[in-house]
Amino acid sequence: MNRVRFIQGEDKHVKLLVRSPNNEPFTILAASYSLSRFGEVESHGECEINGHYLDIKIAPVQKAKSYILEVTYVVADSTRKVRIEVEVV
Repeated sequence: MNRVRFIQGEDKHVKLLVRSPNNEPFTILAASYSLSRFGEVESHGECEINGHYLDIKIAPVQKAKSYILEVTYVVADSTRKVRIEVEVV
């Protein structure tokens, strides 16, 4: 699982590049995110879609190593998910 680090009080962008395994052309139709800690959602919303990049701006509140950023996106008739660990120091 990928990991990003924040300093407590930061709000910044997390950008994800979505790639096709066979380099086939595709379009991301929709994307959303949720930021949670111990199963409780702290924030959620829509991702900005820029070509094959997903842009999420988050601001974790608590100092913790236990945040999970879950991104859900739709390509054609498939719904896919990515999880990223977020550490706040």
